[in-house]
Amino acid sequence: MNNQIAIHPAAWAAELTPDNATAIARRAAGHGFHRMIVPLRTPETIDAGAFEKALRDTGIRPVNTAGQLPDADLSSVDEEVRERGRNRLRLAVRLARDMGSDHVGGVLYGPLRHAPVQPSGETRRIAAESLAIVAEEAKTLGVRLVLEIVNRYETNLLTHAAAGVSFVEEAGSDNLFLHLDTYHMNIEEPDLGAAVRLALPHLAYLELGQNHRGDLTRGHIPVREVLATALAAGYRGMIGVEAFTRRLMTTQVATSLAIWRDVFDDGDTLAAEAARLVHDALAEHVAPN
Repeated sequence: MNNQIAIHPAAWAAELTPDNATAIARRAAGHGFHRMIVPLRTPETIDAGAFEKALRDTGIRPVNTAGQLPDADLSSVDEEVRERGRNRLRLAVRLARDMGSDHVGGVLYGPLRHAPVQPSGETRRIAAESLAIVAEEAKTLGVRLVLEIVNRYETNLLTHAAAGVSFVEEAGSDNLFLHLDTYHMNIEEPDLGAAVRLALPHLAYLELGQNHRGDLTRGHIPVREVLATALAAGYRGMIGVEAFTRRLMTTQVATSLAIWRDVFDDGDTLAAEAARLVHDALAEHVAPN
């Protein structure tokens, strides 16, 4: 597949709604993006048909993100909590299908939070079994599940590429994939390029984020080099761009992600520079069809 490029709407708005999705998607398309993240933080409130209609004629397809909650956690040892977690993810999958998406990603294996203890082998086994069940169901709907590897302050389960690879192999579903993000990799991986190469057989989403979570072209994470490594190794999956600044976030989300300051002012400038970086890399490392 050709590398499609996605962007998080946080470059322009605190919340994506059917009312603003068309305008934001057109801005993303104007900068050369093909896909846009549509978060499913509260899936029970999402009108998938309204998003499908809003995006239909923009040239942009959605990519969805979802998550788990402490009382709806598919990795829980409590069967009722576990089933609520599976059902929450099932709902996200149906919403994705209905708005024209083929991808539900994010921290799907447990709540996004600073964990108080190390994960047990039982937690890992339960999470893998639960995700395999939902992944097989999602495959029949044309939706893949993509597990984001995040840092130690946001989960205790999958914090580095090697853990992600062994987890999806243990789960055993060919509809479970991995999402690497340079922002999180910068904290956890001793060698970013080696992590990408290790994950490559399962990698479906490579996200570019800078250490300050702002403009990709300024910061100490070598995003160009990581992307070049992935493309040279044959990566043809989706490439994502993500940046956050506090003034364009709800207080709740900004606080949960520890975004305490403004690191960019103009989403269009940020998007244009990020798109240029990615398109330049594609031109250099990927032969045209």
